[in-house]
Amino acid sequence: MKSKFKKMMLLSITTATLLGLTSCKKEPYSTAKTSLASIFEDYNKNNEIKNTVDTIVLNNDQMFVDWSWQKFLWLTSNSDDNVPVFMKELKQVNDFGEEIKIDPLKKKGLPSSYIKDGKLPLILDLYQQADGTKLSSKSNSLVRYSIHANDGILEMFKSDDASSIISQAAEILKHDSLKRSIRESKNQYPVGATEIKIAWIETSQVVDSTKTFNITAIVNQPNENFYENYKNAELKRMSMIGFHIFTVTAEHPEGVWSTFDQRDLAPDRTSFHGDPVNSKSDKYTLFDGNAVGNTEDGIIQDKTTLTPKVKNKVFQSNPEGVRYSQASQGMEVIKEDKDFATMIKSSNELAKKALTNDKVKIWANYKFVGSIWSKTNAPINELLDGDLSKPYGTGNGQSFGSLNLANITMETTFQKEGMNCFTCHSMNNNLYRTNTSKKINVKSPLISSHLFEKYAELKAALLASQGAAKTNIHKELDIDKRKSSNNIDEINMFKNSIRESSREEARELLKK
Repeated sequence: MKSKFKKMMLLSITTATLLGLTSCKKEPYSTAKTSLASIFEDYNKNNEIKNTVDTIVLNNDQMFVDWSWQKFLWLTSNSDDNVPVFMKELKQVNDFGEEIKIDPLKKKGLPSSYIKDGKLPLILDLYQQADGTKLSSKSNSLVRYSIHANDGILEMFKSDDASSIISQAAEILKHDSLKRSIRESKNQYPVGATEIKIAWIETSQVVDSTKTFNITAIVNQPNENFYENYKNAELKRMSMIGFHIFTVTAEHPEGVWSTFDQRDLAPDRTSFHGDPVNSKSDKYTLFDGNAVGNTEDGIIQDKTTLTPKVKNKVFQSNPEGVRYSQASQGMEVIKEDKDFATMIKSSNELAKKALTNDKVKIWANYKFVGSIWSKTNAPINELLDGDLSKPYGTGNGQSFGSLNLANITMETTFQKEGMNCFTCHSMNNNLYRTNTSKKINVKSPLISSHLFEKYAELKAALLASQGAAKTNIHKELDIDKRKSSNNIDEINMFKNSIRESSREEARELLKK
């Protein structure tokens, strides 16, 4: 049976042209074959690409690069009714993991005319990055964000471990317990669990809208009731400029984290000494070559305005997300990262040349920034107790790949030596982060997702303050059906408090 199953798996891999693999055993990169060219070729011919087979064990650098591109192309491709896969196969959620649905939005003032064929278009009401900063175009149009997740992520919020984490946190809050550590590791996100975050900007603001994926979306206006009021929402054409992917693959419960940018957003850093970006070009969406100011300040947070210190000077500090020698005068990739940087650059050049069909050539204007992951089949205790943000082999570091990975549209001011996706998306993280009177350390695979973190914080706070009878937020956004307006006000108060605690922790990380 095992032999038969293995043959069937190999056949399915060949049929899907996935990664060009002929077996799942570990191979060094020098002998591993890549089918990235065939992935692009297949997509170019048919405007169709299969989802990644996430049950295949990724265990060399080139496999992670190939997998990342295939996942990106599948998620962004159009389905039969011309709806992008990420809108059809995943659910759009808010930053607490609550699915965005029609009826609650109508109750908050959304005009019925915005709803077509009983379906919502894309909803864009998130406008702050993880550290609370806002990013805008040269004419001050805010960058917006959407979050999408499949059931592999969302169903785990109802798991035994999730319930245990929430109930323990509620007890700690209720009784001000000295015990502020929770360890739950039985439940993990299943293979194929996927969560994405996308950055958008008004199409009128991009330097060349023929080179961006554009879609009509409902754009909410920022005000004091920003997350709850849709009376001022507008329909606008929006352009995709950044794309984050988190997917759990076989033997990688920490997930593979990959990110993509539109190519014309901003220049790359050119030096770690003096002016790091000397471009005078006006051909970028987020960088103005004529703007006055130190370019280094374009990626440093102004803690008063919650914007970069100098607007319109965004740049990519660590191209390909790899590490550079800051002792050199130029941009010298350290030897440990050179091969991986070359793979990423090669994949982007191949995409640019290969995606030429009129239906799919738009994706040739996007580039793979990088990807990060941990050791294949690492013991779960190593992931829970180790430091996923540090390179493997350094102390208790656990990670491989792009170790200085950041997306300039979502982590503009997070571009700092040694910071990457795992800096915040670790299995070892805090609830109620910088509030020392509430801080609770949680070690669990579930805590990798910020959706779960915020969901757990909200549920625990409600349980602690109101009692279990009034806190069933598993149900489909039923908060609007409650009779007491005080309940809704309290939930909103908790949400705002949790969002702010997340931003405070991010600011503390940037000080280190």
